[in-house]
Amino acid sequence: MNDKLTSPNVLALNANWQAIDVYTPQKAFCMMASGAAAGIDTSGGSMVPLLWEKWIVLPTEPGEDAAMTARGPIRIPRVIIAVNYRFLRIKTEPLTHETIARRQDFRCAYSGRPVRRKNWSLDHVIPRSRGGSSSWDNLVIADKEVNNRKGDRTPSEAGLHLLHKPQAPRRYVPGDDIRRKFGVLFREWEPFISGPR
Repeated sequence: MNDKLTSPNVLALNANWQAIDVYTPQKAFCMMASGAAAGIDTSGGSMVPLLWEKWIVLPTEPGEDAAMTARGPIRIPRVIIAVNYRFLRIKTEPLTHETIARRQDFRCAYSGRPVRRKNWSLDHVIPRSRGGSSSWDNLVIADKEVNNRKGDRTPSEAGLHLLHKPQAPRRYVPGDDIRRKFGVLFREWEPFISGPR
């Protein structure tokens, strides 16, 4: 099968015009033909959603990506909109030793020294025995020696100081992932995928 049809290069939007994924032209055509999606035509300088019946009669320009069919070339859309899908998956990092360590750039929360997995331990800033929770804003990675010295005390009681206030990582939406994974493949994608933060 033609690589042009099986490579992921069509940005998919939900019905609220938010980026949700990147599909192959093959999947985009199937969604458009079934009425589940419309192609976004930008040829006139504006963004116009077109259903399949109107999409298949669009003229193709020389050098433009098109799928060859028995009835002639059909333009491959750069962006489609899933007309009945309104959801947007917002993701968060799972709360694990590894993600906490990554959040701290693999450094002890108190000394700032780099720590390896065998030398770190999970520390509850406010100890569990004092009502401290197992949450993003109360968990840090600490050097084992430092954590042993801290024991069942608060940092101030142990003479320690947190270098950074622990907090949950930023939630991210698919547009962030798409930009990281694919970049901006086409100028038509730019309005829909967020930039670096």
